[in-house]
Amino acid sequence: MNKQKILIFIYVIIMTILIPCAVYPCTTFVLHQGNRLVFGRNLDWYSGTGLVMVNPRNLEKVALVNSSEKPVKWVSKFGSITFNQIGRELPFGGINESGLVVEHMTLDETVYPSSDNRDVIGAFQWIQYQLDNYSTIEEVINSDTFLRIEDNSKIHFLICDRSGNSATIEFLNGKMVVHTGKYLPVLALANSTYEESVSSYNNNSDTQSNPSLYHFCTAAKQTNHAGPLTDDSTIDYAFRTLNMVSQVLFTKWSIVYDITNMRIYFKVFETPVIDGDKKIFMKQPPYDPITKVIDFNKLDFNCSDMVKVFDINSNYDKIVNQYFIPYSTAINKEFIDKAFTFYKGWGLNIELKDDELNSLAKYPETFKCVTNN
Repeated sequence: MNKQKILIFIYVIIMTILIPCAVYPCTTFVLHQGNRLVFGRNLDWYSGTGLVMVNPRNLEKVALVNSSEKPVKWVSKFGSITFNQIGRELPFGGINESGLVVEHMTLDETVYPSSDNRDVIGAFQWIQYQLDNYSTIEEVINSDTFLRIEDNSKIHFLICDRSGNSATIEFLNGKMVVHTGKYLPVLALANSTYEESVSSYNNNSDTQSNPSLYHFCTAAKQTNHAGPLTDDSTIDYAFRTLNMVSQVLFTKWSIVYDITNMRIYFKVFETPVIDGDKKIFMKQPPYDPITKVIDFNKLDFNCSDMVKVFDINSNYDKIVNQYFIPYSTAINKEFIDKAFTFYKGWGLNIELKDDELNSLAKYPETFKCVTNN
């Protein structure tokens, strides 16, 4: 099997893996507190492994897509920080140096556009593309004119830029559906369509039997009815809101992006440990685990310098910038392998062979720094 075929095979497997995450309703929200703008996110999912990635600007990339499609090509304009589990360039979400935040949640109703003449990208690399290129929600929305998602996964997005503008982006019946401005009365999103979620909230529907709608309505009440807080308590309020929509054992990460001050706060609620025989053990931290902080302003996004990464499960608290280590293909491979081992431990009948794992781990080696061009 040649390298391109291996990558396409891996691409299909990865996108299929992420479909079942609908059973674990994630929650996101945007919170305005005076002059403070923050974005909250819970990851409710199988595994808590992952890397925080420093993604440089000025990298030339080609999207990982089916060989029958025309991949989008681009050079990253902005550096970003992303949270990755299945390898570099396939983030679950993140923030770029312009203050744009993009996060995903599963949506069963998702139907991406049919084949046309637009350039193509996968759904999770779409997140990286937006962070690489744009600073406003308008630019992200406009990318639909020339960019098409081709994917088996079913996800939708909540995005926010540094000016405080927010939007939900969904793909329904083959078209992008956007809610923003006056059409975005509630700054939250879970795992139901935005229209259904707002209707449930406005009608005070009974949501006890629907975790997605329950989480949305809970976050909505918190964001729409938050009282005046001091600047220092806004982060705590965001984490309390995330705790209110937690699924306990299934909530792996809670992340708060402080867009105003360009800091990222996050907590990890589970540390999977895989022994030499690839047996899985779970380490549960205290109910309220340590809070890790990344100071965005102290990171280097120059593509000519060494890319840095941070193991999300590292046992450090407060500011963790100094604990980032140089990225390598070996580290990428290690964490991809961890993710797939954990998925298999949960009963997902998927497996990467060595050549497939190696090819996916090496994919970022195709990127080129164009700083001097």
